[in-house]
Amino acid sequence: MVESAAVDGNVTWRIRYQRHAVTLGPSVVAAVILLGAIVPGSRARAQGSGAQEERVTTVRGRVLNSVTNQPVGHALVVMQPDTAATFTDDIGQFELKIPETQHTGDGSTVTTFVATRGGPIEARKPGFIQNGRLQQIVFAQGPATKAPPDVTIRLVPEALIVGHVDVPGSEGEVRIECQLYSREIYEEHEAWTPQRSFRIWANGEFRFSGLQAGTYKLITHEEMDRDSMLGIPGAQLYGFPPVYYQNTTDFSAAVPIMVKAGETARVNLTVARREYYPVNISVANMPPGRGLALEVYPMGHQSPGWSLGYNPAEKAIEGVLPDGNYTVEAGTGEQQMTGILNFTVKGRSLEGPTLNLLPDATVSVKVREEFQSGPTNFGPENTETGKSRTFRGPAPGFQVSLALIDDFHKYGRYQASQEAQGQGLKISGVPPGQYQVVVNSGFGYAASIQSGGKDLLQQPLVVGLGGSVAPIEIVLRDDGAEVDGSIEGENTDPASNAAEAGGIWSNHLAYLQPLKQGGHPITTPLWQGNFRFE
Repeated sequence: MVESAAVDGNVTWRIRYQRHAVTLGPSVVAAVILLGAIVPGSRARAQGSGAQEERVTTVRGRVLNSVTNQPVGHALVVMQPDTAATFTDDIGQFELKIPETQHTGDGSTVTTFVATRGGPIEARKPGFIQNGRLQQIVFAQGPATKAPPDVTIRLVPEALIVGHVDVPGSEGEVRIECQLYSREIYEEHEAWTPQRSFRIWANGEFRFSGLQAGTYKLITHEEMDRDSMLGIPGAQLYGFPPVYYQNTTDFSAAVPIMVKAGETARVNLTVARREYYPVNISVANMPPGRGLALEVYPMGHQSPGWSLGYNPAEKAIEGVLPDGNYTVEAGTGEQQMTGILNFTVKGRSLEGPTLNLLPDATVSVKVREEFQSGPTNFGPENTETGKSRTFRGPAPGFQVSLALIDDFHKYGRYQASQEAQGQGLKISGVPPGQYQVVVNSGFGYAASIQSGGKDLLQQPLVVGLGGSVAPIEIVLRDDGAEVDGSIEGENTDPASNAAEAGGIWSNHLAYLQPLKQGGHPITTPLWQGNFRFE
């Protein structure tokens, strides 16, 4: 008999052995690491009802390179949480013996294994990626006709990005910091997420290891020439402005670095030493006792790697920059105020410009339901007038939010909340930017989303600095269609997940993407390899 339960994302497998001997038929959930083949050992001792038994569970298998399919020798194989461990031999094979103690009562023995994040069994070796997906080890119910096959654990080899930063005039005393950005998809829009940084060695070399296959961009952070800062007060300062591979000053023009599992990409950069000048920008309308988040970049070219700081005693933005045209953005966070200032540095220190902080926008949301049947998202009709509706707040399944369309995914979502009784929804504290309107309806779908006559199903909502925004008007309808189908090659074996009787929830999602520009995709999880959109 096999029993199972899922608790807090961990899967606990209870395996009951009748008369202390049973053969288990395996069924393995496919993922990056494949698990299975647990064979009860022959060593057992019983001393009557309520006694304990000593058993050995043996896991046999091999570890392979997922790219080359070659054996991985001397890899560490661990039963989590650190129950037992062993190393693979020269041809990648292992045998893991797990001592178990089971309590017996009615003539049967119960052994429990817990599948945790990372898998109940995992393999580790330098040069390969540690994968953190949820793994499950599953046994088919009923007697098996033959012994289960060995396990195969596939390790994904790391990708590497290595290279050299040329620092003219330096003999190793200038240590430039490099940083990787990885390409991610948020709300079907591309964004670049900062990853690890690496300060170059004295010989100018850098090395990023343990990378997933993917697309990256490489930048340097600006670095001051410390020698120029140790001289006479007021003397000329020098530094090394940011550079983006391949040696451009615009992040959007940086060349993407694409690496596959097991590949090594070699890239080189050259930084230039330039004059830097003091910058002092006053901040107006600053709430007392609050901090200020800052971003500075070349005007019109949002690019990371530059820096300025905020001096609360002087209520001023301070720092040093080389000649150029810049934009500084400042935000107070909880106080929901933002300021943006364009300025120029040219051959001398900059004193005097003022950045004004203005309240972030509040956007009203109006919803109209055009349902042919079914429930409403907003409560009953108003019986007082007989014609209008009293707004009683949205049902739990109804949500409207704004997702920033930004190259660096700077902000999270801004979600609508209920205004005073009868006044609809509002989204408060929305900073300047372009946004995608996301509607999740408990019933029906968003047939129309508009603001000031602009179709927000095809265009983003633009929020200006301190400006007003026309209300978002949403029309919900319930006359949608249904689409269903299946994915070839997806695991459909019901025994592959004993926690869900009769089928398996996949980690994969199916997407239904409208063909029109800006259309929002609909997602649904796969069940036994099948999907349904309603």
